[in-house]
Amino acid sequence: MSTGVACIAQELLDIWQRLSSQHVALATGCACGIGGVTLRLQDFEQDIADYLLAQAQRAQRSDVSTFLRRHGVDADGAAWHLGILLAALMDTGVTMCLDPDVAEFILSRLGKTLRSFAKLHG
Repeated sequence: MSTGVACIAQELLDIWQRLSSQHVALATGCACGIGGVTLRLQDFEQDIADYLLAQAQRAQRSDVSTFLRRHGVDADGAAWHLGILLAALMDTGVTMCLDPDVAEFILSRLGKTLRSFAKLHG
């Protein structure tokens, strides 16, 4: 596996670590007196993972779905973690036998998503 994959994964991990704890406002106050709602970008982690899985399923890429499920969740398999996924893509032991198309599929879509967040909120 190319060191290019590891470099891109590191870049995206840096973006994610910088952005994930930031807050974003979703609404402003209204006449009812309820103020704006804020969320951390980290609150979108499950949505991002669901997007990646849906993209893999639409493209009929079971290899990508398998990689995501194997390397994108915590030890309990209960919660998605982009940091874990990106760390796996930086690990030559994991990626040595990985089809480069799998890494490209994940990194291209995740890259667009995280760079979009960075552009809007970073």
